[in-house]
Amino acid sequence: MKKLDFSFWNPVKIHFGKSAMEKLPELVEGDRVQVVMDQFLMETAFVKGLREALAGKELCFFSDIVPNPTTDNVDAGAGMARENRVTTVIGIGGGSSLDVAKAVAYLAGNEGSILDYAGGGRAFGRRSTRLILVPTTAGTGSEVTNVAVFNNPTTGDKSPIVNDALYADAAVVDPALSYTMPKNVTANTGMDAFCHAIEAYWNQNSNPASDELGIGAMRLILENLERAFQDPADEEARQNMSLASLLAGLAFSQTRTTGAHVLSYPLGALYHIPHGIGCAISIGQFIRLSPERENEKMTRLAKTLGFSGVAAFADHVDGLMRSLEMPVRLREIGAAQADIDGIAETAVTRYAGQLNLSPACMTKEAVVRLLNNIY
Repeated sequence: MKKLDFSFWNPVKIHFGKSAMEKLPELVEGDRVQVVMDQFLMETAFVKGLREALAGKELCFFSDIVPNPTTDNVDAGAGMARENRVTTVIGIGGGSSLDVAKAVAYLAGNEGSILDYAGGGRAFGRRSTRLILVPTTAGTGSEVTNVAVFNNPTTGDKSPIVNDALYADAAVVDPALSYTMPKNVTANTGMDAFCHAIEAYWNQNSNPASDELGIGAMRLILENLERAFQDPADEEARQNMSLASLLAGLAFSQTRTTGAHVLSYPLGALYHIPHGIGCAISIGQFIRLSPERENEKMTRLAKTLGFSGVAAFADHVDGLMRSLEMPVRLREIGAAQADIDGIAETAVTRYAGQLNLSPACMTKEAVVRLLNNIY
């Protein structure tokens, strides 16, 4: 019998389901609350309901959120939090809003710019401001991870920050909040969740618990994502996608992500594509390469999910993306073949640690071949 030795820790209190939002008032600490959400959500009736739910609290709203948030966005939000001496930060929305809320909550009670912590050499300390995250998409899993990703507008770099101070105190996951997602957002975030799940599964840091979470998430996504895309009113599919996103987030909270996410950083910075497209565009090719280091494990996964083998699994994922009207070739996102060498160089020099968690040996030459194969 194979000996099992592993650790699993995730400190986020999760409230899931149709009644989850009813828990929000009792989760708030203190009377000064900052809500982080994008401008689109600010202009909906959701804000009125939030004000009614948090009646008696002093609310301030920060909505300077862009699809690929910048370090400037974070610092502006942190400035507001400090000025208002907030005691709780609530992040509501997609991954961009949740990531900004994580950093804002940390900086609310700590000095400096987020750049001081993201490559600036300053060590993270303790977060003193309460953090509650409420996803409105079914994909990022950010509500249960200690990761936030930001663009540096000065250098153009896009980098993840990983620290336990970024874990939320509570996550409120109400699938109904995802019902109004546009079809393209359903597709992009759903495939982001799929990438989280499979990258956790084949990850060199994986463990039996993260494996089972990842398998469960993948099964739900393969069974429900196209349904949710084709019929936004399919409440069962929406609920299952919210659950899949949560499970995938829990899975990669233990492992980090791998090569598909690494490639999304330069692809996103260069071509300004949604994060889910940046990750998913290479996922089929990574599946095909995965037997290099994880043959037995990936063969078992393919069979578990109902496929004859790894190649058939990869073909199905590519077909799923086409049915979701997502690009599967770099040229479809405006990439130039002349850019491939630079993208590969960025991946292997800036993100070597994360890249090497992949299920294949990712030398620069291997990354160039992979990119050429999906060009």
